[in-house]
Amino acid sequence: MTISKYSVHSHLMERNWAGLEVDLCLTASHAALKESCHGGLPLHIAIQLNAPDNIILDMIRLYPAAVTRKDRNGDLPLHTCAKHGSSEAVVTALLLEYPDAIQQRTVCRVEGRVLSARDLAQHNPKVSRSVREIFDKPMSYWVVLARHERVMRVKTFETTLRKMQQLLQQSQENEERLMKRLDTLERRLDMAEKESRSTFVRLEKKVARKVEQQQECLVGVQDDLVALSARRRDDFQYRNNGTPGRRRQSSASMVCHKLKLDETRDIVHGEPTKPRKPRRRSVGDLREWDKDKKPDRENLSRKSKDGLMSKVRRSGVGKVVDRH
Repeated sequence: MTISKYSVHSHLMERNWAGLEVDLCLTASHAALKESCHGGLPLHIAIQLNAPDNIILDMIRLYPAAVTRKDRNGDLPLHTCAKHGSSEAVVTALLLEYPDAIQQRTVCRVEGRVLSARDLAQHNPKVSRSVREIFDKPMSYWVVLARHERVMRVKTFETTLRKMQQLLQQSQENEERLMKRLDTLERRLDMAEKESRSTFVRLEKKVARKVEQQQECLVGVQDDLVALSARRRDDFQYRNNGTPGRRRQSSASMVCHKLKLDETRDIVHGEPTKPRKPRRRSVGDLREWDKDKKPDRENLSRKSKDGLMSKVRRSGVGKVVDRH
């Protein structure tokens, strides 16, 4: 929002001190302090309207040359203070900026005489006693004080400038350190990124190998389950239908195999190969053969022996065997 050049004047006439204080903080309104309004500068009008001291001091600080400018009545800002009454801070600031103003004369409207600011202050009841004492001090005092004030301002400015330079140098050093740290962090970040990528590749390969191994294990387990299911299916068919499947060799088949081996042994040792008359082996012979084959059968219980003999009877081995 662009502020008008005369916004300061309008705030002054409306006695809007808050708005005027805000305007003085903006650079766009500083030019309005140099423009006359209602026969004088904004500084003259602010002193006439008894504006707050901080506003008047800000005007002096922003435009110091205003203390040497006269209004349409030929009054300097110091004469305006002597006519309308102002605080000690405002009078002191005006004298420090322009000590010669205490000797310059202006026309007094009441008496029609040409008086100085000191004379105006002595005859004006609005001026306080402390302000009159300020006016009573000689011009040499204010010249020395103004010179000293300028020196102090210069020293303060130089001190502030040196501090700002030191702060600037420190900020530059801090910036260099931060840039170095930033470079170090970037390098570390690159190294960490490379390491993370390599670690990710290794983990990916390891996980792939593990998955392959697990798949192979699953395939083996699946094959085992298929074989087990087939074996159980064969056993189930054998128990229900008598169909020989994938089962263990029974004791009866082992007995038949033993008899065939005996005949083959007789042929090898030169004994007559004429057919022998089949004879029926007794249960005792089977027990003796079973004893010779597996000596630990003696430790079997009665129930297990009866089960073995029942298997032999069902297989029919005890009915048709070779007899010597």
